[in-house]
Amino acid sequence: MKKKIFIICIMHILIASSYSLLTEQENFLQAKNETDIATMQTLYKNIYEENNNSFYGQYSLLELAKLDFFKREYQNAILFLKKIHDQEILDKQYWLAKSYLKLGKYQLSIISSQIFIAESEDNVKIEKAYFLIAEAYLQQKMYKRAFNTLESLRTSKYIKNSIPLLHYKMGICKEKQAKFEQALMFYKKLKQDFPYHQYCYLAEDRIYNLGKDEKVELDLSQINSFRQEEPVEESKAATGEDLKIYLQIGAFGSEDRAEKLGKKVKVIGYEYIVFSKIKGNSKLFIVAAGPFDENDDLKKAIQKLKKNDLDSYVIKRY
Repeated sequence: MKKKIFIICIMHILIASSYSLLTEQENFLQAKNETDIATMQTLYKNIYEENNNSFYGQYSLLELAKLDFFKREYQNAILFLKKIHDQEILDKQYWLAKSYLKLGKYQLSIISSQIFIAESEDNVKIEKAYFLIAEAYLQQKMYKRAFNTLESLRTSKYIKNSIPLLHYKMGICKEKQAKFEQALMFYKKLKQDFPYHQYCYLAEDRIYNLGKDEKVELDLSQINSFRQEEPVEESKAATGEDLKIYLQIGAFGSEDRAEKLGKKVKVIGYEYIVFSKIKGNSKLFIVAAGPFDENDDLKKAIQKLKKNDLDSYVIKRY
């Protein structure tokens, strides 16, 4: 009889725990889908205050930290992140690294990034963490260490979505080290591989200034079309005429993963395309939001995607 009573008590406890977890999960999803930021914050705070040691209570701290980060309240974001003790929430270190970098606490940003790279399996964020480390070194004028970090990323399995940024930053590192010919090599590589990327236009300016300041021997008229003295008639492919504007947000080895991200873009409010390209001996599936018209406010679209933790950059396709 006592054994039966004990079993019944255990079952009641398990049912109550399952119901509590289910309710907490529902509350968390409600907060996640809330469109009003103030209401969202209140819901996350309520979840944490009701059970600060549960998984969703701890995860609510992460979401609160992200909201403060996007409001540029970096110190508040750090305070929330430091309260997280659940070992499963690895993104804590990623957001600590981003917040420390914004506050100019570069060594702490580097340490948090390194911890995240060592512990996480999120390859997309690991790629970004390498850039956080490189930027922290750049801000401290430690250009050789910044370059070595980027070189480690270049030869790693993690570099997939930000190759143009990689070339651009490596060029900056060499330029800061007064190794102008090497910097020029990285900028030219960027122009060659990604002619319509936003970093290509930045690279053109860097090349122009290198030549203008006579740091490298260069025919400035050949850098790009808008600096040529004599107009040259080019094909539609060369000029980009009739190309459609997209915002690339990801690249995957799996088409299913690409489509999954595309559906997330659809929920955010944009159309998307998935197309394949061959890189080395592998096929990549590229996800891009769009197309956008020339008159569309791309800056707002980029910011909206970023608020949903999706970095993007402009590409053009037929």
